[in-house]
Amino acid sequence: MSSLSRRSFLLGAVPAASAAVLPERKGAKIPAKAVQFADPLTERRMWRLTDPAVLHHLPHYHHRFISRRRSFLLLASELTGARQIYRMDLPDGEMVQLTSGPGVHSYSPVLDPSERSCYLLQGSALKMLAVSNGRERHIYECPGDWRLTGHLAVSEDGATAALIEMRADYWAEGFEEQFRRRPRCRLRLVDTKRGGNRVLIDERNWLAHPQFRRGGKEILYRHEGPWDQVTDRLWLSGLDGAPKRLRARQGEEQFGHEYWLTDGSGICYVHTPDATGRGATVRCLDVESREERVLSRCTRFGWLSGNIDNSVVVGASSSVASPNIYVLFAALHREITVCEHASSGKPYPIAGTNSQDPAASWPEPVFSPDSRWVYFASDREGQPAIYRIDVSDLVEDT
Repeated sequence: MSSLSRRSFLLGAVPAASAAVLPERKGAKIPAKAVQFADPLTERRMWRLTDPAVLHHLPHYHHRFISRRRSFLLLASELTGARQIYRMDLPDGEMVQLTSGPGVHSYSPVLDPSERSCYLLQGSALKMLAVSNGRERHIYECPGDWRLTGHLAVSEDGATAALIEMRADYWAEGFEEQFRRRPRCRLRLVDTKRGGNRVLIDERNWLAHPQFRRGGKEILYRHEGPWDQVTDRLWLSGLDGAPKRLRARQGEEQFGHEYWLTDGSGICYVHTPDATGRGATVRCLDVESREERVLSRCTRFGWLSGNIDNSVVVGASSSVASPNIYVLFAALHREITVCEHASSGKPYPIAGTNSQDPAASWPEPVFSPDSRWVYFASDREGQPAIYRIDVSDLVEDT
């Protein structure tokens, strides 16, 4: 692993040179590109794991994509000129290509409980792939007049998948336009072993980000759209398909980037009283009593997630003036800056398509399962790349 000086890192803001497009082949091994350096703001030790000449990003923040037992993570890359899924071995950073062909939903990968396989969406199909070599099994095919949106959840036992489908005639390019159309969407449950499936929710709202509650008997999902325009954002449904609104927006407040506490007792999110972002707090909603607790004040987080025992929150600021990553100890009401993410947050074209990806440069920080590392994305040196920073001196192992 090579190192990078402070000066050369700061100069790295100049866009990186274009990389050669690699042949597309499942099982292809990509040499490590990891670089170690000290963060310019905090001097903490961190690594850039991927080449900033090529777009890379992580799966959705609430997915299981970092192995606890086998020292690897899943990510998406455009190394072949189209987005494909790769396994990255840690700590060296060598990558193995797991998918091939068009239509990979690059934020969808989720590890199964054994960590020998993962689930993902490609085109109109739900698939299971071996993380050793990409060997795949077809599980479910979306009907022709519907489209998979790329949102997927898998229960902790791996037995059930939840995915979102949208009627094809409501599909639109662009976040605002998609919200304006108020598309008809379905939340579908799929038996991952036998392939049986059924529609749980079907409504004229843009549905997104299903997340199973611990035990797999209930599913959190959201009505997607701008934070200042969605009135009823958070919903919970049992497997009987009877949805319950969890919380309505009041006045000018905004909240989002929700995730389950590991024990399933509550849902955490960032909350601001209005669009200015001042007075931001991390809050937790008890799903049984509907009581909302303020866990701590925080920087204006645009993205956040908790570690496995819910003792610490990692957040990324959406402030242009202070584009940093923070570790928040809610019980102590103490926030520590660990590094800059310095990401632009701008959209990027999806290679090989006419579509734009609004999320590729979002930091979306997450903890490793042992809480020793924080992983995030940034385009601070060119194209979006994957970074990790050592926080083992701040956070106890989990």
